[in-house]
Amino acid sequence: MDEASAMQGKPPCVSVIVTTYKRAKLLAETLDSILVQSFTDFELIIVDNMSEDGTGEYVTGIDDPRVRYFRNANHGVIAVNRNFGIQQALGKYVAFCDDDDLWLADKLKQQVKLLEQHADVALCYAQAESFMGDKTLAARMNRREVRANHFFQLLRGNFFPNSSVLIRRDVFEELGMLTEDASLREDYEMWLRIAVRHRLMGVEASLIRYRVHPTNVAGNRTAETLRAIRTVRSVASKLDIPPYLVWPNIGFQFLKYLFYRLASR
Repeated sequence: MDEASAMQGKPPCVSVIVTTYKRAKLLAETLDSILVQSFTDFELIIVDNMSEDGTGEYVTGIDDPRVRYFRNANHGVIAVNRNFGIQQALGKYVAFCDDDDLWLADKLKQQVKLLEQHADVALCYAQAESFMGDKTLAARMNRREVRANHFFQLLRGNFFPNSSVLIRRDVFEELGMLTEDASLREDYEMWLRIAVRHRLMGVEASLIRYRVHPTNVAGNRTAETLRAIRTVRSVASKLDIPPYLVWPNIGFQFLKYLFYRLASR
């Protein structure tokens, strides 16, 4: 909802969900990048994992009727609060943004236009620019371009930046919510379940800025790749995906795991 729609009680076009925990300073930058979007018909749902660092005071002080603030304990499982946000959502579309990432001003405008033009597309994602501090590390983090089947490409690994996706809300009504199994990658698991049933599209432009932290290096990638392997096995089992499609891709991801493990030593 834009500000006028919010005042009139009309449902928004997009529900933007930001989960956060003890990142008040970074969160301020993130929310600023969302609230200045050129597309204004959205609500901004912030789900705070009971932070005690001034997050609540900051968010409740934002003078914008589109902002909705909730406190909910997730006990270390971020999917719990993403699902909580989805349950509060009123929009036709749902977008996620991590509490340390940034959106470019036309992010929502471009993606809403794409989904409005393609009624058969369930999810739209975009490229991401990576940065650390004031330095841009890469103009495009992912160079994979998909022209046909996203599901087969996703089996090789997740290449959708979580903060870039825009999803039709009725997809969650059809397929269920994000997995809350902490041994899996909840976003990757959801993308796979959507991709096996629906058409997906990507925007080749970088519409978000992904913040790289000093701790976000090979050691973290090692653990995340193991979770990705478990995720592929879990989805393949649930959806009865033929082994000849699954195991070569698990093998590819295992090679990545070995590389990251060696790099982290």
